[in-house]
Amino acid sequence: MSWFYKLPLRLRSLFRHAHVEQDLRQEIDFHVQAQTDEYIANGMKPDEALYAALRSLGGVAQIEEQCREARGVGFIEDFVQDLRFGFRMLRRSPGFSLIAILELGPVDEGPVVQS
Repeated sequence: MSWFYKLPLRLRSLFRHAHVEQDLRQEIDFHVQAQTDEYIANGMKPDEALYAALRSLGGVAQIEEQCREARGVGFIEDFVQDLRFGFRMLRRSPGFSLIAILELGPVDEGPVVQS
């Protein structure tokens, strides 16, 4: 798949996260229901058919996680989450933040004299 095709999908995953997650959930629900209906048509009871369908798919949570990883934007989402956490911590303790920023900031040591 070319980058030209992947770019809009990745941007959609980043900026329309809730919509993409809803689409993913609907897709998985469709497959579970289709498998359940197939088992019911073969003579299983509805409860047993649902359980067997969930087992045959290999776990809904694992499938969701695999789909999220396949999108290829997890590192960006993690980075944004880390930035939010960092700013939240800086805002909670402004005194410590000021000292840390001043300590880590650039230091002017004056002119360098070579012997």
